[in-house]
Amino acid sequence: MELKEKRNFSYLFIIFAVVCAVYTSIKVAMSSHFWIDDKVAALFSHVPDSVIPFFIQLTEMGDKTGIGVVALIALAWLLLKKRNYVGAAVLALSTALGNEVSKLLKDLFERPRPDLEHLVNVKSYSFPSGHAMVGMIVYFMIAYLLIEGAKSKAGKITIAAITAILLLFIGASRIILHVHYPSDVLGGYALGYLWVVIWILLYNYFKKRLK
Repeated sequence: MELKEKRNFSYLFIIFAVVCAVYTSIKVAMSSHFWIDDKVAALFSHVPDSVIPFFIQLTEMGDKTGIGVVALIALAWLLLKKRNYVGAAVLALSTALGNEVSKLLKDLFERPRPDLEHLVNVKSYSFPSGHAMVGMIVYFMIAYLLIEGAKSKAGKITIAAITAILLLFIGASRIILHVHYPSDVLGGYALGYLWVVIWILLYNYFKKRLK
């Protein structure tokens, strides 16, 4: 794929993320009903109880412990193996600040959690999903840095596919476990993507300046 085509795809994703972020934020602020909440929640309601333990384990990949462990491993790899100090700094700052932004947004919108039996413990408000937002930031940033160093096209595609599947499953787990509306997850994805795009731009800027 040519550079121009890649940029066009990037612009389309950014526009789509902006639309999703603005749409979900306004609807939540107005306490409006989302049709997607009914449709997607109904779809996930057919998930058998036998797989609930799997999703409980999977959702931990997006909580503080899971994110912390993954981020520390990535930081060690960037600092000790790749000597990519700019990448390490950007990963650490984007994750830490992104987590705080997620908390501020939750307190700003004050959306209650779904009125269902929560299958895992939750304490904060519902919108946006912190697992979706911070998970997008961490795993997308790590995937970007891995793809940057990958030599083969197949390797880059594999990294992107695994990251996308992991993020989708983390988001799905929050709906299946009754702790988030689908719109919370969609908004979290969109806001997390926009946040990580900003930090990727900063990463490339400072990397060029240091060279």
